Amino acid sequence: MKFKKFNPNDYVMVVKNGKIVKQGLGLSLFYNELTTNIMVAPSTAFDGAFAFDDLVTSDYQRVCVQGVTTYMLTDYEKATQMLDFSYNRGAAVYEKIGSTMALLEKRINNIIKAIVIREVSKKDVRTVIRCADEMAKVIVDKLAEDEAVTKLGVSIVGVSILGINPNTETRKALEAAAREEILKEQDDAIYMRRNAAIEQERVIKENEINTEIKVAEKEREKEEKEQEMLRYVQQCQLDMKKEEQEREQAMKLMALQAELTMNNEKQEKEQAMRLRALKANLALDTEKQEKELELREKAAAKKMEIDNEEMLGKIELEKKNKEYTALEAENAKIKADQEAYAVEGIVRAYNNLNVALVEACAMAQMDPKTLMARAFMNIGENADKIGTFNMTPDLLQTIANGIGENLVKKQA
Repeated sequence: MKFKKFNPNDYVMVVKNGKIVKQGLGLSLFYNELTTNIMVAPSTAFDGAFAFDDLVTSDYQRVCVQGVTTYMLTDYEKATQMLDFSYNRGAAVYEKIGSTMALLEKRINNIIKAIVIREVSKKDVRTVIRCADEMAKVIVDKLAEDEAVTKLGVSIVGVSILGINPNTETRKALEAAAREEILKEQDDAIYMRRNAAIEQERVIKENEINTEIKVAEKEREKEEKEQEMLRYVQQCQLDMKKEEQEREQAMKLMALQAELTMNNEKQEKEQAMRLRALKANLALDTEKQEKELELREKAAAKKMEIDNEEMLGKIELEKKNKEYTALEAENAKIKADQEAYAVEGIVRAYNNLNVALVEACAMAQMDPKTLMARAFMNIGENADKIGTFNMTPDLLQTIANGIGENLVKKQA
């Protein structure tokens, strides 16, 4: 067993049998070198510089783009799958982490280079030189969407473009064009100053003419106002006559509205009386219908009760029939069991019967001649076991007679 205490900014993952059993920042742990593997990844941010001097703009001019990328590991499981962060006791761990992060920086710079090449090839040299901030934003957005960066478990903190420089000849040409532009602006300023003096003289003359025009306009406005006053007085007189006519019409309308209101009230009262009469009739009809419905419900309930009693009787009869049928089946089963038991007793008695005893009983009922014949038959069957056997003529005749009778019985 070994003990190791890691730095606070080290993200440690302990692997056993191919599975991560423990992980976290700055762990302190005991481990067995034979069964345990440890991976150590940095949790701090890293700055990676890049400089691409072989970029070509849309107008076929070479430029050099320099910048810095700030990145850090956020998905340590993906990062450890793509890069080697294994820990070996006694080795230069942090030198190995530095070389691994350098490899990661190289991969990120390759992705950034592809993005920068696409962006630079879309613009001319003048636009590319002025779009450093825009290019940095585009790089950050593209890296956030790139699947390769996601698989590496890296998050881009920021990208800064430090400089976009064209080659020497292009820079001199741009400087010459800018210098000529500045000189042109100087000449334009001199011409504008001269034009301003001429413009001032023209403005003074225009002001004098405008003053005379304004005096004439004021006199014309005075005459127009006098004519407007006359038209206003005439309009006021017409308005007064119109207001008198409107008052008369309003009085007539009020009288008509009063008459209509009275007629409406009378009609409303008549409608209310009719509604009350209709409601009374509806109430009587409803009460009558409710009573008829109640009587029907009672009759239906009584009929249902009778039907239920008949149904219960039928169910009870069926239940008794089923019980009787089951009882008969049970009795038949019991009877069959008894007969089987009796037959089994007889068979058991025959099986246990002594064969020799039965033969002895059968022989006890035979006559002497038959017994003698049976004895000589047994002697013949066991002749190979007998040495010498003497027999008199009388005995032989008796045995012959017994054998003859046995043969006649067997044939019969």
